[in-house]
Amino acid sequence: MPRIPPARRNRRFLLALLSGLVGSGLLWAVLLAGQLGSPPAATAWVEQAYAHKLARAAAIDGPRLLIVGGSGAMFGLDSARLEEALGRPTINLGVNAGIQSLFISAYARQAIRPGDWVLLPLEYPLYHDYQRINYATLDYWLSHPGARQLGLTAWQAAQLYWQISLARLLRGYRPVPAEISHGLYGPHNLDERGDQRGSEAINQAVWMREAVERSAAERYSEGVSDFQASWSRWRELAEHIDGLGGCAVFIPAALLQHAQYLKGRERDYYQRLPERARRAGLRYVGEPHAFFYPQEDFFDTNYHLNAEARTRHTERVIALVQPVFRACR
Repeated sequence: MPRIPPARRNRRFLLALLSGLVGSGLLWAVLLAGQLGSPPAATAWVEQAYAHKLARAAAIDGPRLLIVGGSGAMFGLDSARLEEALGRPTINLGVNAGIQSLFISAYARQAIRPGDWVLLPLEYPLYHDYQRINYATLDYWLSHPGARQLGLTAWQAAQLYWQISLARLLRGYRPVPAEISHGLYGPHNLDERGDQRGSEAINQAVWMREAVERSAAERYSEGVSDFQASWSRWRELAEHIDGLGGCAVFIPAALLQHAQYLKGRERDYYQRLPERARRAGLRYVGEPHAFFYPQEDFFDTNYHLNAEARTRHTERVIALVQPVFRACR
């Protein structure tokens, strides 16, 4: 048997390797394309919750108060009380901060109409997520490939490509029930204004209390370098609202208190955030440290107030924003 020269053997190896990579890439692309636009159950509850809230908002005539944010807003504000105090029909559009500012702002734009007031108690990561991708965002982007048209950056697109797992692709092929009818999150646990139901302290399971107790202090000061890019998305939304004759007011989110937030870089982060927001062109009122609460006020995460704490927190929010919205008239 004649010997194959080393140079030819190396070429064959490289061609085989290249063919394998190309074939794997094509197979990956086929799997990816086959499930684009098909949300798995983990994402479907977000979709269904937004459908519930947007439908409620669309059914209201005239100017409204819309609450925009993540699940901290969904658990943390009493929309009926806000409606009574501010004199406007109120819908809580908060669902999940994990889908990040890209999708949250896009959903808000679907609901906003001329003359609307918009209250934005944004979770702190939403101020510096412009160049970041997390699992929830990746999952949601696969379910909504049109997100490329919403301002996805090249760096985010690259992160999405490399972080997609085979398990996630396969989940996209599984059928999803018409409505997620179990668990804590979803439209079945939302009232007519979009607030979370069933979050009274008496309903807190042991695992929920333990989840709150295990919540570590956040390190949001590490995201300061992303601020300028992140502010731009919220400024564009605020300018859109103002351009329609409405008013956008940003306030601190309710957050589980930790001793670390009162010292060093984390203290400086919270103290400086309001002025950073105002310099970025946002109508930001309130001080973050005033909205830190003890463990007994939280339901299952460090952002989810229980119903009793929500009532107290809402009264403080009303006192803070009522004069600001009235000045916008």
